[in-house]
Amino acid sequence: MSDLEATLTTLNNSINNTITDYTPVFGGVEEKSQLLDGVEIQIMGRSYVLPDDKAMFERDIESFLWFSYRRNFRAIGGTTYTSDRGWGCMLRCIQMLYSHTLIRHNFSRDWRWTKCGVYNGILRDFLDDPNGLYSIQQIAKAGCSAGKDVGTWFGPNTAAQSIRILTEFHKELNLTVQVVMDNFLCIEDIKFFAKEDDITWTPLLLIIPLRLGLSECNNIYIDNIKHCFKIEQSVGAVGGRPNSAFYFIGYQNDKLLYLDPHVTQESLCPDEIDLDNIPDDTYHTKKVDLLAWDQLDPSIAVAFYCKTEHSFDNLCQQFQETITAGSGSLFEMVAKRPAYMTPPRRTPVDKLLENYSAEYDEVNTEDAASDSDGFEIISNS
Repeated sequence: MSDLEATLTTLNNSINNTITDYTPVFGGVEEKSQLLDGVEIQIMGRSYVLPDDKAMFERDIESFLWFSYRRNFRAIGGTTYTSDRGWGCMLRCIQMLYSHTLIRHNFSRDWRWTKCGVYNGILRDFLDDPNGLYSIQQIAKAGCSAGKDVGTWFGPNTAAQSIRILTEFHKELNLTVQVVMDNFLCIEDIKFFAKEDDITWTPLLLIIPLRLGLSECNNIYIDNIKHCFKIEQSVGAVGGRPNSAFYFIGYQNDKLLYLDPHVTQESLCPDEIDLDNIPDDTYHTKKVDLLAWDQLDPSIAVAFYCKTEHSFDNLCQQFQETITAGSGSLFEMVAKRPAYMTPPRRTPVDKLLENYSAEYDEVNTEDAASDSDGFEIISNS
């Protein structure tokens, strides 16, 4: 990179560090969200009707960990980036999805925001710290292994693959992440990865990237996307609209309910806070928004958490009855691997680590100032 390019990159980061999108709101649900009274809201297997259920609804919303743009964190290795404003929205969304998965993994769907040691440990792993297991630095680093340079936008599939890579390094979590590719889910293959000794089930985060149209979403998929949020195993979805990524957690009518990462806040320096009692007010919010179906980018990834094999079998049964049935089928699902398909293989962690480190040491920031936030087109073939 030339001296001029280095200067421009530094200037771009300086701008990112000083400009915010808007001031965070930590109050109740704002009117602009346009949530309707008397109309059912579905959030990951839970149903609410406002205004009667307003307190329970807001308590559910604020119990999600909310990750947004931050500024003035330690530079991502090999670059001058000290803020993710303008490019890190999908990374923050996958942080929200994965942190909720870990909450479900350690507690339950009905856990509500309460400070405790386990919760504090989960939050600590997502702080903007190069040593944090799932920090912005680590996810950006993993993205390099998937071919994405630091400072460029991730699509849902790349974000999912980055989390899968990071999870492989931490077997102590007793969690496996599987990303379904090419709109084809083979139950036998998923169980192969979730039962490494062919006996014991490892709790599973299943992420399914989808393509719901070419330039816009086909209306034929609306009902099945909505049905995803009715399922108990749902942990939400990541996607968005052109130029913006959101963490989708539910719906009302034909609008998707989401948490928005496009708020720039000051990063917490791990060296300056009590890591056993992290100040967490800025990691929770009651603010939600709605996105109309016709504004949704057709690239989206839906996700489900299955703590037991029985839960996974139940999920597949629900898929068969609804989501993979009829003309609005979201993907194909089979019980057994077709004879023409190559059997799956487990990639040794040391091989993953080799690619992970090598890619990150040679990060490229040439596309950092790009002004588009396109999501990948996911092959259906």
